[in-house]
Amino acid sequence: MSVIGEIRVSLDAIGFEQQVCLFVFIASYPLAIGGLLDGRARRIAAYAATGSMIVFTAMTNPWFHGVLLAVFFVAATGMFIVAVCTLDQVQRWAVRPRMVPVPLQAELPLAMPDGARERDGSRPRTLPLTEHAGTT
Repeated sequence: MSVIGEIRVSLDAIGFEQQVCLFVFIASYPLAIGGLLDGRARRIAAYAATGSMIVFTAMTNPWFHGVLLAVFFVAATGMFIVAVCTLDQVQRWAVRPRMVPVPLQAELPLAMPDGARERDGSRPRTLPLTEHAGTT
């Protein structure tokens, strides 16, 4: 049987505890390498990912199939990140030369009113200013 066939047999024998370890790893690894969390939370996510992968590897029979699965997941995550960055750069490279600057027309400034007016057109009455707030 090939190595991939042996890994397939090992994956078919995964139990609930191993599935929980894989879920914790898959959920915490991107948080550990990303910029979503601050330093302390990223360390906690890294510890959770490392611990869950160690427990998963220890529970897998033979153990090196668990290591290969972790390596495949990390490599697939890296390839996904490279693909996304490449597509982003291609899109920027292909679209940027086609963009034609549109000339902006200067807008006339709005005339500022010389003061607030009441509905009937007269100026509002102002209250006398005093030293204490709330007194007239």
